[in-house]
This record gives sequence, structure tokens and C-alpha cells, in this order.
Amino acid sequence: MKSTKIFIVIASLVFGVVFGSGLYLTHLRHNSLHDQQNQLVAEIGHSQASALQGQLSSSLATTYILAQEVIRTNGEFPEFEKYADSVLNSLSGVSNLQLAPQGIVSQIYPLAGNEKAIGHNILVDDKRRVDALLAIREKQLTLAGPFELIQGGVAVIGRNPVFIEMDGRDQFWGFTSALIFLDDLLSITELTKLEQKGYSYRLSRIDPYTGQIDAFGQSEAALTEPYQTQSINVPNGLWTLALSQPDQFSPIPGYLISFIIAMTLSILLFMILLQPQKLRTTVEEKTQELKHQAFHDQLTGLGNRYLLYEQLNFTIGNAVRNGTSASLLCLDLDDFKRINDTMGHEMGDLLLQKMTKRFQQSLRKNDILARIGGDEFAILLLDTKSVSHVQKFTNKLIELIRQPVVLRNSEVTVSASIGISMIPENGKDANILLRNADVALYDAKRKGKNQSAFFESAMQETAMRHLQVEQDLRQSLNHHDLFLVYQPIVNLRTQKVIGFEALIRWQHPQQGLVLPDQFIPVAETTGLVIPLGYYVMQEACRLIKKREELGLEPVSIAINLSPQQFSDSKLLTRIQELLSETKIRPELLEIEITETSIMDNIDTAIATLTELRGMGLSVALDDFGTGHSSLSQLKILPVDTLKIDRSFINGIEGDDSDRSIVEAILVLSSKLKLNVVAEGIETAEQLTILEVNNCPFGQGYLFDRPLSEESMLERITDLSSAWPSHHSPAC
Repeated sequence: MKSTKIFIVIASLVFGVVFGSGLYLTHLRHNSLHDQQNQLVAEIGHSQASALQGQLSSSLATTYILAQEVIRTNGEFPEFEKYADSVLNSLSGVSNLQLAPQGIVSQIYPLAGNEKAIGHNILVDDKRRVDALLAIREKQLTLAGPFELIQGGVAVIGRNPVFIEMDGRDQFWGFTSALIFLDDLLSITELTKLEQKGYSYRLSRIDPYTGQIDAFGQSEAALTEPYQTQSINVPNGLWTLALSQPDQFSPIPGYLISFIIAMTLSILLFMILLQPQKLRTTVEEKTQELKHQAFHDQLTGLGNRYLLYEQLNFTIGNAVRNGTSASLLCLDLDDFKRINDTMGHEMGDLLLQKMTKRFQQSLRKNDILARIGGDEFAILLLDTKSVSHVQKFTNKLIELIRQPVVLRNSEVTVSASIGISMIPENGKDANILLRNADVALYDAKRKGKNQSAFFESAMQETAMRHLQVEQDLRQSLNHHDLFLVYQPIVNLRTQKVIGFEALIRWQHPQQGLVLPDQFIPVAETTGLVIPLGYYVMQEACRLIKKREELGLEPVSIAINLSPQQFSDSKLLTRIQELLSETKIRPELLEIEITETSIMDNIDTAIATLTELRGMGLSVALDDFGTGHSSLSQLKILPVDTLKIDRSFINGIEGDDSDRSIVEAILVLSSKLKLNVVAEGIETAEQLTILEVNNCPFGQGYLFDRPLSEESMLERITDLSSAWPSHHSPAC
């Protein structure tokens, strides 16, 4: 009896300690969740403000394009509707474009629905005439509004004053304007969806005339304290986006759970004290823990390869006996090594944990998810109805994976490739099914990643060919069977070669010359593209030094960096070592990167590019126009040159859209003080169009094909003798 009372006292003390600790920890957790919520609201507000500012900058760029055409036609603008249609098709977000000679709106495209605005005198009867006069005085674009339009609706309008040189002086011609409906501008954000999820927002500005807050876009529910604000810079003004979310975390469930846990522990302790089973209980728990560790992944808590084998064999037997079907998916995150190299293994582990939660949310109750490698997962879909059912599931899963992931304070986007083998059609053994799914996974990666592929017998042959190319390429890297050729880059005004682009070629011992499109995809999927890239870099530096030693005129050589090499943690160190070894002038080496190399992690990309330019190298953005960089990002990217993709140059003779895009790029690059190189010039007509639009540099077969090292060293830099005889260079 006495012992029982002592046990009761001990259990009561345990209850008090555990319950008190639970109350304290719940309080801390509530505060932490509240802080995390505020941080999330701030991050969401920043992304929405960035989207608004980016769209507004892109839309207002149309006024510069119109202004350029007004100046070019000396104020005549004979084909305004056709030109405006091309601009609207190239740059989205604008409702209509306007011309207002001497401040009077005379032309609008499209006109339908906007007829009431024709004849409107901006400088006399407009409520925002002060803004218009300011634009003329400052010779800068101004943004008027938001305000209600004569023709109906609420909009903002960008007015760009245009000045034409007359009698040696700049004379005010009028305005080129772009009208942007507020609803269209807000539609590019997620604010409506956020409101449905319980968020409140307010888009406002300080009225320049009253000094009061003018809210021109807001949710039905009012903002709650505390709310987060983000500033949006607009021409001659500042907008503010405020965002809030009610506190969603109540401490009461935590208090209740603490009480339940404390009560449970105290009762359990009392029972243990009464019964001498502690040792047996500990042994049993340890046994279960070891068993769990043997069949589960410690990082994600998922089943591992051993557990998957058990489930696969059971599923195969069931499918054979009962005539059912299932499918095995092998899933691999694309370029996961880049995350570890650039952000660290801790962030890589966090990404895997977040992705595990996404996978689990997409599965049915009986489906099985396992982690079978570093970034490789397996999904066993039971009771598969059909191939189309599996395809529909993988499509949704790929889209789910592509959604941005927040890792601490960074947002990253990843993709995945999926290989699929059907059970029992593609194998009645776990090893065979896994091997076939891996073969299909490789096929999905070979075709460009971010997609799925079903196993087919022909894939086995493709995989063997890929393996052979990989082995031959590794040997050729050691045996020096690779070499470079050099594509001249020409100054279109002076007809001089001002540089070369280095291109890699492979002289296969048995197959002869192998072009890049036959081996670069293999190099990208196997990681060989990184040593290939450093080989090109080393050869380019060697040739720059050789030209110097021969006393030849110095010219720059551009080299292409693959996305994998651009993300290589050793990139900056290797380049610095090469510059020190060869002692070349850094400005003679140009680094070319594609837009896709920088979009996944823009902040890291900017830091790397800044380091490269700090070494003295120049940086070019290759294949511009085919990626996803916005105008707002282009303003902050530390690059020197834009290279217009050859797909646009090929179409400028007969495709008005391609020509408009090229013209817009040239106008924008001039505003941003960036060099421009047009790629793939093959005809004199293409050259003429580029010269008319003041394109400074170009390259292509019209001038010369890629040259060998010997030809490049002997090549004269003046192309006037080789210039097309029927073409007269622009002055």
C-alpha cells in the first residue's frame, strides 16, 4: 500500500512536469507558427508585387517601341494599326495603344469600344494634365491613374512624350500611350486565389493631389493586423501592396494534446512501476526500431529498396494469380546535384523531404511510395485500370513537382523524369521490373527531362547505344579526339571580324566526324558535359595566347557554358586558374549562357555572373527570346551582350511577328546599353533588315562557316572582300 502511494506521487509529479512543459512548448510553437505565417505572407506579397511590377514594365515598354517608330517615320506613322497589332502580339498585358500628336488622341488600336477617346485633348481637358505636362518637361514616361475612362472601365495609362529633331532642336511631337485595364493587370497575379484561401489585400497609392491613401484594388474582407506591405515602383509614383491573413493557429489543441500526453505518460509510468516489465518493453521497442531501420529510409521515413522488393514480389504474384494489373514508376529529380552543389546538402535533404510530402498527397491509400536512391523514388500503383490511367496520373504528378518549393528563404523550381513498367506485362520479377523502369527513366531524360516514358523493348537497344557513346566519349576526352572550330562574329557596320565563337567537334576513331547534336545530349545526361566545357575553355584560352605570341590582332573568343557547368561549384575557381596559367587578357574571353541556366535560381545566377565580370570577362545571354527571362530581370542581370536566337533571324524576311520581336529586342537593348549579336544570318535580305534596325553585330554562314584553328589564325579580320557583292553595307 505504501509503495502504491509513492507510485501515485511519482506519477503525479510526472504529470505536472510533462503538462507544464507541454503548455510552455505549445506557447513557443504558437509564436513560431505566427512568425512563420507573417514571413509567408511577406514572401507571397513580394512575389505578387514583383509580378505586378514586371508586367507593368513589360506593358509600358510598348510606348518606347511606338515612340521609336514615330521618330523613324518623322511623325507620319503610315501603318499604325498594323504596327500596333504586331506590338500587342509580341508584348502582352496592354488593352490598347494610342497616338496623341500635340496631346490630342487621334489613333487608337484596337478602336472598337474606345471611340469616345478619339479627340480627347490630354493637355487641356484631362484630369491628369499635370502629369502630362510633367512628362513633356522631364522628357520621361509617366503613368497616369488608375482612373475611370471616358469609354468605361478603370485603367492606368502610360504616356511617353515623343520629341522629333527639327531645325537642330528637339520639338515635342505628342504622346505614344499604352492603356492597361486595372482588371487585366491584376489578373496576372494570384490575389483572387489568395482571397479565396482567406487572405486579404489592398493595392493603393498616395493621391498626389489630396495626399490621402487611394485604394484602387482590394479584397472584400478588410486587412487584419499585422499586415505586410510591398512597394511597387511605377513611373513618377509608388504603389503599395498590403497583404494579411487571419491568425490560423490556436494554442488550445496544443494545450489539450499536452494534457492527454501528460495523463497518458503518468498512467503508463504508474503501470510500469507496478509491473516489472521495463526491460522486456525496452527490448521489444529496440527490436521494432531496428526492424524499421532495416526497411525504411531515415531521411524521409519511406520504405527503402528492400521493402519495395517485398511489395513488388507480392504484387507480381497477386497479378499473375488473379489477372489484375499494376505499374511501377521510377522517379528521378532532374539535375538534383545542382541543388546540393549550389545550396548545400542540408537544403538538398530538405527538398527531398518536401517532395516526399507532395508524392504522398498524390497517392491513393493502398499505393506504395519508396525511396530507392539519393534522389530516386519508386511508386507502386496497385489495381491499375489502364495505360491511359497511369499516363494521366504521371502527368498530374509532373505538374505537381514543377510547383515552386520554398527552402528556408529561397524559392526553387525542380522537375522530374519518370520511367514506367507495367505489371505483369513488362516483367514477372522484381529485378527485371526495376531494370525496365530505369531504362524507361533514362529514355525520358534523354528526350529532354520533365516527362514520363513507358518501357518498350526498343529502349533496351537505345540504352545500349547511349552507353556506347558515353564510353567512347570518355575515351576521346583522354585521347584528345575532340577539337574546336571557330565561327566569326562580325561588326555589321565596319565589316570587320571582332571575335569568334568556339564550337566543339568530335573526330571519332571509327565513325569519323561526329557533330554536337549526336553526343552533347549524352554528355548532358551523364555529367560529361562539365569536363567537355572545361576542355573548350582551356582550348579557347590557349588559342587566345597563341594569337598573342604570333603577333596577331587580338580578338575575343566566346565559349558556351551548359546549365550544369554554370551551376558547378568549381566554375569560378577553374576559370581563375586558367586565366592565371595562360596569362591572357580576361576581356578577350566571353562566357555565353542560356536563359534556362539562370531562371531556376536567379539570385545565385546574378552572384555568379557578377563574379565573372569582376574577373574582367564579358558575359553574353545566348538564344535570347526563347527562354523565360522578363524585362525586369533583364534590367538586373549583369550581362554585356544579347544574342538573338537564329529562329527569329530565319523568319524576319517573311514573318512580321519575328521581325517585330527582333526590332523590339534591338530597341530595348539600346535603352539598356547592351550589345546585340544576331545569330544565323544566311541571306543578304536578312542582313539588310538587321542593318536598317541598327543591329551592331552578327554571325552566320553569309559571312563564313566555322573555321579550323589553322584557318582562324590565318584569317584576315576585314570581310569587305568577302561581303556579298549585291549588298551595300549600311553607313
